[in-house]
Amino acid sequence: MSLRTWLLTPSVPLHELTHAAFALPWADVEVALAGENASVEFDWSETTPTWAVRLAHLAPTLVGLGLLLVLVALFGIPTASTLAHLAIHELGLVVILGLNWAVFTYPSATDRQPFD
Repeated sequence: MSLRTWLLTPSVPLHELTHAAFALPWADVEVALAGENASVEFDWSETTPTWAVRLAHLAPTLVGLGLLLVLVALFGIPTASTLAHLAIHELGLVVILGLNWAVFTYPSATDRQPFD
């Protein structure tokens, strides 16, 4: 991914960094954000509990859903009447934010691998 793409979708590197942050207590983590694909490599210690591996793999999903829960609790669910007063550029920003949230939160096939 290019730097311009990451500026439009910062959720991709943030997704990978969230994996790394949750895995640090139990694994040696190598993060690769340069190049085409952002990725995180884990070298788990032998004493790592299974729940820690699963938690690290699902960390962005759990953080994203927790963030959504907090935002809904604070602001409620937006309806057509509450969004009607927004200008077109504000609606565009809401759409971009929503898409970034979806990209950050959705677990990839690699994220779901410990559950197979």
